[in-house]
Amino acid sequence: MKINKTNGNLIVMFLITALVFFSGCAGEKGNTPLEITVSTPAVPVSTLTGHEQGGEPNMSFPGLADVFKGQTGMEVSAASIDVNLKGVNLSGFLVQPVAKGKYPGIVMIHEWWGLNDQVKSMAAITAREGYVVLAVDLFKGNVATTIEGAQANLRENPNNETIPRLKAAATYLRNMTNVDSESIASLGWCYGGGQSFQLGINEHLKATVIYYGQVSKDKAELARMNQPVLGIFGAEDTSIPIKDIREFERILKEQGTGVDIYIYEGAGHAFSNPTNTQAFRKEQAVDAWNKTLAFLTHNLKNK
Repeated sequence: MKINKTNGNLIVMFLITALVFFSGCAGEKGNTPLEITVSTPAVPVSTLTGHEQGGEPNMSFPGLADVFKGQTGMEVSAASIDVNLKGVNLSGFLVQPVAKGKYPGIVMIHEWWGLNDQVKSMAAITAREGYVVLAVDLFKGNVATTIEGAQANLRENPNNETIPRLKAAATYLRNMTNVDSESIASLGWCYGGGQSFQLGINEHLKATVIYYGQVSKDKAELARMNQPVLGIFGAEDTSIPIKDIREFERILKEQGTGVDIYIYEGAGHAFSNPTNTQAFRKEQAVDAWNKTLAFLTHNLKNK
């Protein structure tokens, strides 16, 4: 399947329509003998009271590509995957450029709602910039549309189960013939931002992007994070105190880890998700996305 639309609305509409087709496919199967381990003890997931300020997602939003415009607009192909890597079941949505070549890989991680159409659309938008993007499904197909359902997703998928899936996603990308195995990054929003951090301290990555996700102030944990980090946060986010973000930043800088932290005034939690119509702040979201693309280009493509 190929997606070759220059118009932002059309590519997202075409992609989402294609999901119906892919959901009925068996996907890629494999028994690659790759070792997947959790290199650090799992960190308990916060109860995240009020974590997704602004309410539940409105999936009738007309088109993410109208908001998050890129530079290249490459032709991409998309497919669902379902593989087993030495005992770890991995499923997700894989989007990659059609043109032959070697591309950086990105493990994309969803919010606490699960791997919904919005995240799959963001995978396509990102892949069009010249990346192989694996939007991993950490909730085994469960997609919540209510806060109660999202909270259940967290309870039923603790870190000791999700971290091996994240590591399997990084391994899957590294073993793709069109991926530069030395240029793998993680990118996630909200719950996925915290999971992006978790992958960053459990796996050798080239870069980590955290959108308003839970981070750590533990020096022993942060000592395992050597790759450049981009952190995007909202000044009005009551679930992630600014003082904690600044301490996270201070420790990383003190140990010599490259880190760029942006805290947007007037923005709360989930401000970068247009489907969250109450929380969304377009100006800040667009600026954050442009900074994200620049960060990924600098750290994954400039060698």
